[in-house]
Amino acid sequence: MTLKEYRHRAEEFLKLANETKDIFAKTALLEMVAEFRAKAQQLELRERRSRQRFSPAAIEKFAVRH
Repeated sequence: MTLKEYRHRAEEFLKLANETKDIFAKTALLEMVAEFRAKAQQLELRERRSRQRFSPAAIEKFAVRH
């Protein structure tokens, strides 16, 4: 799944959690929200690190050292 998909699913689960009256369903849905948001955050961090690793500044820094 992509970062956008994880965030979208989290929002869908949140909407469902807010609409349900069943406490057990609400709890399960809110847990899913937390999990999908955490996955999105992990993916975002991984993508950010990847971009930094291959940025022109990083490449220049590497070239200077070697």
